[in-house]
Amino acid sequence: MIKEESNDRTIFFVHGGTDADTREQIRAIAEKERDAIIVASYGVYSTGINIRNLHNIVFASPSKSRIRNLQSIGRGLRRSETKEAATLYDISDDLSYKGKKNYTLNHFMERVKIYTSEHFPYHIYTIPIQTITDSL
Repeated sequence: MIKEESNDRTIFFVHGGTDADTREQIRAIAEKERDAIIVASYGVYSTGINIRNLHNIVFASPSKSRIRNLQSIGRGLRRSETKEAATLYDISDDLSYKGKKNYTLNHFMERVKIYTSEHFPYHIYTIPIQTITDSL
């Protein structure tokens, strides 16, 4: 889906099985590219990677670890000649049922506490989705 929507942008997929040499090649290319997209897991890119040319980061995993989240945010805060700002998109779902909040939502709320304590400006947008029963 990312490939279909990204036109001619360079896209990389990095996972735990991606060897160190390939990861380094991707890092070097992404550092020079203008509009590259890297899809990677927390485990691969949350620590130990230095790409200054990151303008956007997407959190789509329910982690609440303060250190891991701040390290990941730090990837986007590194200075670059091509960057004036960085944006974090933190995606979560609310599948609460009968007053019980789901795991992902609880972790999202913990991340919001981190953003607040670090004085990061943020906005929360609620995007309604259509359920199967809505479309029947």
